[in-house]
Amino acid sequence: MASTQDWKDAAREAAALAPNLLKLYWRLVADPRVPLRARALALATLGYTLSPIDLVPDFVPFLGQIDDIIVVASGLRRLAEAAGPEILAEHWDGDGSVLESVQAVVETAASLAPAPLRRALEWAAPR
Repeated sequence: MASTQDWKDAAREAAALAPNLLKLYWRLVADPRVPLRARALALATLGYTLSPIDLVPDFVPFLGQIDDIIVVASGLRRLAEAAGPEILAEHWDGDGSVLESVQAVVETAASLAPAPLRRALEWAAPR
């Protein structure tokens, strides 16, 4: 079982990555080489997160926040797949090995999405 210090360290690392993740997200959304469907999905998932209307209300402990994380991770995953590795690396400010770790975390979070949500997001899959 992870100690409280492990959780604090993980939270610090995630917070340190947040600026690079936000830049990556916006750069990919703004890049015309990324298919429009994937960019629209990314904006929609971000809009869902900022919206006061949620599938699981934010006042529900843990689940209220995790649904937002899963939706954004699913949108970022589709955006990254549609962009491809070259464009993704071009827009990432951090270390390449960190990007690989971020992709693994995003993939894991997106895999937690319920099947109906995954199917609904398939329309943005790269073709």
